[in-house]
Amino acid sequence: MKQKSLIGLLSTVAVVVGMWACGDSSSTEPNDTASSSSSSEEKSISSESSTTDEKNESSSSIEISSSSTESSSSSETANSSDKTESSSSSEVSSSSDEAESSSSSELSSSSDEAESGSSSSEEEIIDCSGKTGLDTLSATLVKVEEVVIRRIYNLSVMVDGKKRKFVMTVPEAYKGDKPVPLIVDYHAIGGSGSGQYNSTTYKTQTEPEGVISLYPDGTAMKEPKTQTLAAMPGWNVGPCCSDDNDVDFTREMIAAVEEMVCIDKKRVYATGFSMGGGMAHQVACSMSDVFAAVATAGMDLNKTNSAKCETERPIPVIMFRGTGDPVCRYQGGDSGYNDGLNFLGAEGSFRFWAEKDGCTGEPTTNSDGCEEYSNCMDGTKVVLCINKGTPNKEGETNGHSQGDATIGWPFLKQFTLP
Repeated sequence: MKQKSLIGLLSTVAVVVGMWACGDSSSTEPNDTASSSSSSEEKSISSESSTTDEKNESSSSIEISSSSTESSSSSETANSSDKTESSSSSEVSSSSDEAESSSSSELSSSSDEAESGSSSSEEEIIDCSGKTGLDTLSATLVKVEEVVIRRIYNLSVMVDGKKRKFVMTVPEAYKGDKPVPLIVDYHAIGGSGSGQYNSTTYKTQTEPEGVISLYPDGTAMKEPKTQTLAAMPGWNVGPCCSDDNDVDFTREMIAAVEEMVCIDKKRVYATGFSMGGGMAHQVACSMSDVFAAVATAGMDLNKTNSAKCETERPIPVIMFRGTGDPVCRYQGGDSGYNDGLNFLGAEGSFRFWAEKDGCTGEPTTNSDGCEEYSNCMDGTKVVLCINKGTPNKEGETNGHSQGDATIGWPFLKQFTLP
């Protein structure tokens, strides 16, 4: 396999980060107070300065020093899936809205175990030697009871002449001796990669298996249709809500990471919440050659991107939607935000993907209590999980919320690229 030199790679990767969460929420900028020490023998990826503005998450950023950093006194407000993480963790602190409540629903993690027909019949041998890109990168160490559980890297790639930022997390279960899956997790409008890192329900499910996760930063529109969208980082899902090519960004980001760490290219997955869920729909349409399966939450396909949706193959999709969602209405239609978005609705998106994947027959209720088309081309499945997101403060799960990773991750990992 042809590899870039480490020097070439490092010239395109810079240490950077940003933050936020859901478009209808008011989250707080993460504040990394971890102490750091520098070593003259370590290589610096970026020396740019940055500041943290707790009141304006869309414009602030945090700089990690050129040496590995360990937390000594920082704390984290994590979602319920991370209750076991100590307050001495150096993890970026989070603040979630009601839709991203700290109490998660105890839902069944069971999933149909039938082997997907889209899985490769022969296991590809992947050489992990030489994947030593992490050795020269800065990291924030996240600890529980003085034991490191993950490393956080703040990186960037150049796309169309613009620096695009993302957070990469590497769990301690990753040893670099065998290829592991990769998840790209997209944030809500007005959010950031670090905000989604704090809010996602997936990391506690995936990290014990050594899965590496990427949390990219969206960008704001230069000339938004409404003042509400001004300076709110989002994703280009057709008529809204970014001017940049986020599909190209996703491809470049994945390619850069694959040079640093040992990724199984047949087990790359996408997930996202709110507009991040819309971006997960977008890459399902545009990057079925890269993503083995996708999981979306809190947003549907819109009439613009669905009309241009051209997949290279049938792709498995699982959707989490709330019937009482006040942000992205379950029934679909105009978004109500004067942003040009007109949605197919939850059930419309469900039928769209079933048709796109060549599913036949009627959906049935699976073991997780979700509606599922299982008789689809190439062994794919299309699933709609209704009112199974993270609960709000009142304990309701029918609103605008992150999906349930105890259902989402077992679904995703059963599929591989052909």
